[in-house]
Amino acid sequence: METKRSVAIVTDSASGIPAELISQYGIQVVPYWVHMGEESFVSGVSMEPVEFFRRLRATPELEVHTGVPALAKFIDTYQDVAKWAESIVSIHVAGKQSGTVNAAELAQQTSPVPVVVLDTETTAMAEGFVVLEAARVAAAGGTLDQVVARAKSVIPNVNLVALLESVSYALKGGRLSIAAGRVGAMLNIQPLIRVQGNKVGLMGQVRRRSKGLETLIKRTIEDVQENPVHLTVHYAEDEKEGQSLLETLKDRLNCVESYLTHVPVELGVHSGPGSIGVAYYVERTR
Repeated sequence: METKRSVAIVTDSASGIPAELISQYGIQVVPYWVHMGEESFVSGVSMEPVEFFRRLRATPELEVHTGVPALAKFIDTYQDVAKWAESIVSIHVAGKQSGTVNAAELAQQTSPVPVVVLDTETTAMAEGFVVLEAARVAAAGGTLDQVVARAKSVIPNVNLVALLESVSYALKGGRLSIAAGRVGAMLNIQPLIRVQGNKVGLMGQVRRRSKGLETLIKRTIEDVQENPVHLTVHYAEDEKEGQSLLETLKDRLNCVESYLTHVPVELGVHSGPGSIGVAYYVERTR
């Protein structure tokens, strides 16, 4: 009889982890639903970012929103994983921004094996880097306690900063307050936001795209300093812009791991076309 793995890792599709890493570490991903007008899609399964942003750009008046993964999906995932793992660490998007953590905790109660649910307090690859660090400990044969401890140690050291083309999608999705977005909406100013500590905050607003990108770079460098950093640039549409931003940051930081990926569909609902973000995990030495 095949020996079971000690710990399996489960996450949600908002983490935006590249497919090759999902496969490499055997990470189980629970996907979001994305609703566009009268149609509904499963993120990363029946709707990919390229097509999503193409539709959004072509029909900006289209009503879009996300659907939290169903409780039944979490229950089924935990039961399936229990066939080959002795325990599960389920790592998810900011609990105050989504009902995902709550669904995972409800499913935890019926799991055949122990499940520890963790709230990363962020999203995109800021969430993803917590997942990856936990998965690496699990792949090395770590115990449940060791995997959980590693994930918890990473959470305070991840961050996500982003430049949006417009505040409108963040306002419609309730991710920014009306007061925070009113000026940008009136003056057609592009907002800079931060997702950290279970909060979506407005970092500033700029008139020119180039100034916004400069600010993303400056804020990231100021935060990371000389520490080793794991880095991802998420882009909605302009891959060349994303690649340029990534290369600039890699040249100016002590980067030990880097990725260039699309903005996940479920996050694109709130960030909109033209969005670009920097997600990172800092190995702080002090």
